[in-house]
Amino acid sequence: MIFSTPAPYSENRLSEMLARNAQWAGQITAQDPDYFKRLSAGQSPAFTVISCCDSRADPNTLLQSNLGELFVYKNVANQAGLNDLSLQTAIQFSIDSLKVKHILVFGHHNCGGVRIALGLHAGGAPGDWLEGVRELAHDHQLFNPASPEQANRNVDKLCELNVIQQVRLAALSPAVNAAWGRGEPVAVGGLVYSLSTGRVIDLDCTIRSRAEIDERCFSAMKAICARYQ
Repeated sequence: MIFSTPAPYSENRLSEMLARNAQWAGQITAQDPDYFKRLSAGQSPAFTVISCCDSRADPNTLLQSNLGELFVYKNVANQAGLNDLSLQTAIQFSIDSLKVKHILVFGHHNCGGVRIALGLHAGGAPGDWLEGVRELAHDHQLFNPASPEQANRNVDKLCELNVIQQVRLAALSPAVNAAWGRGEPVAVGGLVYSLSTGRVIDLDCTIRSRAEIDERCFSAMKAICARYQ
């Protein structure tokens, strides 16, 4: 399937999208009359995905997954805050009710939230939503780049570092640790999507126990820093 550049908004856009939906549903039903009946019977996703709201970085599309395969939670800059009640509820529901065994933080390059945190983009997130990203940028000396090219590299570097930071937080979530305490094999990992190539990259930071958190995150961040030297 070849994707076209989205057309500008018009009053007819919603009607056009609904017409495409009707066509798609008809095609699916023609190929498999019981598809939606099976889908409506329940879900059993393989992964919980914490992703960014960016309209260009949809995990289902980029990973070519089927409906029901990914349990997706979105927010600005794919944050996994321990104080985010909505996210923590989603993680607990996915582990306890859906029996998901693998959580993924799904970031992307040139993230608008990361650009806001670096002061390169106006507007955006309320309050201190991006404070952790700003602190990460400060720790890695990513402010005040020497050139526009360096600024863009810093954005992508911070996008990847932010994924690792959120993997760490997701691994510290109460639901994940409760699952580990019960002996359940839950894994937490991180991916980043390159807008310029279309490829999704595994950041090699998968954590399978609380004891691995510091070592895996440090190793992954070290590898990112080496790659962006």
